[in-house]
Amino acid sequence: MSTDKKISNLIEQQFPFFVRDEGPNLVAFLKAYYEWTEQANNAIEVSKNLLNYQDIDATYNKYLNYFDKEILQSIPKSILADRKKLAKHIKDIYRARGSELSYRLLFRVLFNEEIDFYYPGEDILRASDGRWIKETTIRVSIPRTATLTQFLGQSVTGLTSGASARVDKINTVFSGGVLVDELYLLDIDGTFQDYERVALTSNNSIYATISASVGPLQGVSVFNGGALHQTGDAISFASASGTGANGVVTAISDTSAVKWNIADGGSGYTANATITITGGSGVGAAFTIASIANTEIIAINTDTIAPVANVVLNTGPTFVSLGANTAAVSANLAIANISTPLNALAFSNVTVGTISALTVTNYGYGYLSLPSATVIQENISDLEISDGSGGIKGRNASITPENASGAITAVNVTNFGSNYSRTDNVTITNLTRAGTAAAQGTPEVSGMVFYPGRYVDTKGWLSWNNKLQDNLYYQEFSYEIRSTKVTNAYRQLVNAIVHPAGTKMFGRISLFSDVQTTVVTVDSQGIPTGTEAPAQSKLNIESEISIDLPTIISDFGTLEISPGPILEYTANTTVVTTATTLTVYATGTGSLFTSNATTINAYSTEIINTYALLPVGDLGSPKLLVGNNTLFTVEIPTSNTGLWIIDTYGGTANGLYFTNATYSNTFATLKLPYPNLSLSNGSFYYIANTS
Repeated sequence: MSTDKKISNLIEQQFPFFVRDEGPNLVAFLKAYYEWTEQANNAIEVSKNLLNYQDIDATYNKYLNYFDKEILQSIPKSILADRKKLAKHIKDIYRARGSELSYRLLFRVLFNEEIDFYYPGEDILRASDGRWIKETTIRVSIPRTATLTQFLGQSVTGLTSGASARVDKINTVFSGGVLVDELYLLDIDGTFQDYERVALTSNNSIYATISASVGPLQGVSVFNGGALHQTGDAISFASASGTGANGVVTAISDTSAVKWNIADGGSGYTANATITITGGSGVGAAFTIASIANTEIIAINTDTIAPVANVVLNTGPTFVSLGANTAAVSANLAIANISTPLNALAFSNVTVGTISALTVTNYGYGYLSLPSATVIQENISDLEISDGSGGIKGRNASITPENASGAITAVNVTNFGSNYSRTDNVTITNLTRAGTAAAQGTPEVSGMVFYPGRYVDTKGWLSWNNKLQDNLYYQEFSYEIRSTKVTNAYRQLVNAIVHPAGTKMFGRISLFSDVQTTVVTVDSQGIPTGTEAPAQSKLNIESEISIDLPTIISDFGTLEISPGPILEYTANTTVVTTATTLTVYATGTGSLFTSNATTINAYSTEIINTYALLPVGDLGSPKLLVGNNTLFTVEIPTSNTGLWIIDTYGGTANGLYFTNATYSNTFATLKLPYPNLSLSNGSFYYIANTS
């Protein structure tokens, strides 16, 4: 670095002529001296460029100590990063103090290491903390030009309604004997219509048609509410076509159905008396006589005039030998003539009595005004037999109506079932209580299905995998750093530089073993069992595996772990508590990759609140993490289990990932997406042991 105006150029002019003539060496010496001081990093040059050397990009290394004293006091001088670059960007660390980004940057600067975090507060049991989502789908089938994969992750539009949405995942099902695709939608704008074509927004020629004639039962419009139900009762829905749907009663009415009371049971009745119901604002009410009491026997002539009404008397030896008789007669009447006494005709004994009980065969519906009922025993009523009270037997009963309670007016379908046709009425049966009258309704079937919702995690579930707050580790203000370094190697630096006041830090060591995941075979012969086994026994398994483990220094002393090729099973174990947790990762085999590079891209432009409560593993189909001949020694747990991925090819995905769900020893999904990069040139590890 140089200045425009140099003192050395003016030295000769400062001496008188006799000095220049008699002492040229003196002049040359002083000029050389000033030329030296004007060289880079010397006194005059530095004094004239002090303002420039305040720029970290332009300063000399010897001045970095002054920057260290001012802005890098807490940073060790033995950092792995470029100190100039660190000083230039240290403000970013200070501004981000307490955030994960500040920790990650600090560990990159100090140790060139990627770390991960765990917040114990995330697993604390909280009341009503479940994550609940509702899903909306449309069911599409023929006519169609689109294939299943063409809709996945794409924006679609209803060509009639103009509604739009994005397809998140697709399930294929049989409905009414037809193969249909169920498209799970996000970001719905508008309402899709039944039977309309749904096409790709980018290409209307690629479409499918919403299938709406048969499908899940989404609702029921009740027209006959039955009777005696109560709000909250569990119910089932059945039709000639669909099965499996159920729900609950949400509303009832006490002014729709009708039941009947016996005001006066009368006399001269049998169970098959003629019942006539008239009037009222509803339809369908009916009842029968269940039983009679106070019985008596009445003799009834069963030979009537009707069969011989057109026979002229004394025209033949019998009444029916000649003439226009039109019906068969009894044996007595068949041989009777004008000389036969009347007591020769046929008589039968009929047991009659008082109506003592009724059975409602149909409560009807819609009876805001009540009907009336008459009960007549015609064969007794025609005899005009007095009941002794001014009435006639067989038509002297009095039956009064009243509204029956519990007619269903509204229901909620909680399980949609399958294959319900919109043309088949639904029978609603009470599953909670006996003695109710079934209701009926018309099914609501649509190609757009609104599922009632589901929990996507176990937050807030009692007796599950959530932890009780202990105000130490499991609390709102604790966090855990997961690193390959022991906690005391970075504790003071973290506390001084990025640790926010009011929080508590824990450390977890992550160690990696290159041991392949093979299962050890144990010969159990000779091992004492049952009553012969000692109270504390050890099972020694010889192995050629040797793992070097460090000496861990904690706040509670020194914990030494000997490598040794022995795996010990101890019946009684003593738990040692330290401030540092040791996690050993074992290597898996095979490869991990994503099968669909664009799965996550569809969500990149949405605001995060839209998916804030959804693990990324639930987005997209197929799932983001796919295994290829992967192998874990055992099935890894599903909750917050670390899977450390090291990509020796590209290196961009290195880091700790956590499992969202585990299905077997060879298939799992991640909470965060792994890039579309095969790990055939990399390795992945899973937690094999924690202590």
